[in-house]
Amino acid sequence: MTTADERLGNPPVDILWILAHPDDESFGSAGTMAWARERGLRTAYICATRGEAGQIRESRLATPDTLGAVREQELREAMSLVGVSELRLLGFRDSGMENTDDNHNPMALINQPPETILTHLVGHIRDLRPATVVTFGSEGVYGHPDHVMIGKIAARAVELAADDNWLPDMLQPWRADALYFSAAPRERLKAMAALPDSPFGQISERSRNNLGIPSSEITHWLDVSRWVDLKKQVLGSHHTQVDPEAFLNPDSPMAQRLLHAFEQYQRRPLPWDVDMETEDALERARSEIGAKEVPGIT
Repeated sequence: MTTADERLGNPPVDILWILAHPDDESFGSAGTMAWARERGLRTAYICATRGEAGQIRESRLATPDTLGAVREQELREAMSLVGVSELRLLGFRDSGMENTDDNHNPMALINQPPETILTHLVGHIRDLRPATVVTFGSEGVYGHPDHVMIGKIAARAVELAADDNWLPDMLQPWRADALYFSAAPRERLKAMAALPDSPFGQISERSRNNLGIPSSEITHWLDVSRWVDLKKQVLGSHHTQVDPEAFLNPDSPMAQRLLHAFEQYQRRPLPWDVDMETEDALERARSEIGAKEVPGIT
C-alpha cells in the first residue's frame, strides 16, 4: 500500500464507509465509529444521496422540498457525535423504496450510469486512501435499490482505485487492505419483520425473503452495547426518520434491541494478495470488542 509520506495533504483514513443514505451509517455502524474515535482512528463516510425520498416523521420537521437539506444537516449532526473525520456527499437523489414513484426520477441514484458513480468513488478513494472500506453487500441488508447499487459499485471502485490503467490521470492508484460488507443476521431481521410495527413493512416479498445474510456468513460480530446510549443520540439526530425511543427503550422487542447492541460485518476477499489475518481496523475491533458468542440468534 502506498505510504503516507508519498502523498501530500491529509493522512490516509483508517476506515471509510460508502453507503446510500443519511442514517444508514447510524443504524449499522455508529457503535463502530464511536469505538474508532476512542482509538484515535481517522474515519470517513461517503453518502451517495441526501435521503430525499425518506419519510417525514412529523410535518413540522421538513417538507418534501426541504427534506434533502434537512437530512444532510441531520447527518452532519450525527457524524459529529461519533467523531467521523470527514463526510462527503455524492449528491445523487434517493431512489426510494422498491416499486415506488421515486424509482423513476431521472436524478435517482439507480438511474445513473454506473461508470459515472464509479468515477466519483474512485476519485474519493484515491484521495482519502482508506486502509479499510465498508459498504453494502448484494442484498443491501433489506433490498433497498440504492443499498444494492451503491454496494455493488463501491466494491468495484475499491478494485479500480488500485488499477494503474483506470483513469491514470486521476490521482495515484490506492490499494486498500480490507473490504467489508455491513451485515445483519437474516434470522434476526426475519424475527423483526414478523413484528406488528415492523420497519420492513414496505419492502417487497422478494426482499423480505432475502433480508440480511445467514449468521454463519458473518465474520465480525462487534459488541457495541457500551455505546448504546450514544447510538441512541446518534439515531435521534435523524429527527425526520427516527424516534429513538421506539428502537432502544427497554420495552422494545429483544430482536430489535439486539440489532443495535451488536454490529456485524462480513470480510470480503480482494483481487490482490492480502493476508486475511492482517489486523486492519475491524480486525482490531473484533479482538477488542468482538462478541464472545453469536448473540441472541433464534
